[in-house]
Amino acid sequence: MKSYGLSVEEVSEYAKYLVLRRCEWQLKEEQLYLLAQQHHKQLILRGRYEYAVTDSPLALCDFYAPPEKFPSFSALVSDLAETFENINFYLTRDLKNGPFEDTGRVHSREDSLRVDAQMRQYLADCNVQYIELPIDLLTPWRILEHLKPGLAKFPTFPDT
Repeated sequence: MKSYGLSVEEVSEYAKYLVLRRCEWQLKEEQLYLLAQQHHKQLILRGRYEYAVTDSPLALCDFYAPPEKFPSFSALVSDLAETFENINFYLTRDLKNGPFEDTGRVHSREDSLRVDAQMRQYLADCNVQYIELPIDLLTPWRILEHLKPGLAKFPTFPDT
């Protein structure tokens, strides 16, 4: 996006920071804190950049929150998420047979398959709109085409 002159910044995933610090317990016990951290990272970019890109949208805090969360947590997450103009992309890959990176992850391949199904159900139940795209060499251009149609010419890659 930057190579096409767009004003964009990445919002790093606070949950990954916790995993890399081996503080996975906070992912289950402190979703409110995680929500506040992730919201803050997005909020400080507001008005400075046209786009903020993250692989950790605020709704994930509600999805991963323990079932015994306080009753108004889902509403809080939704209210905070709605303060931003969101365009959601659901990037897909072959979790059953494709390569799988374990480093920096809490979930195994099997867990990821289960979470994928649960996530799709959560998004449907919450009426979260998204654009589904496969992960491949053209994914960045497909995303860019949704954001700024006609801005970038799709590259061609030689057959290997």
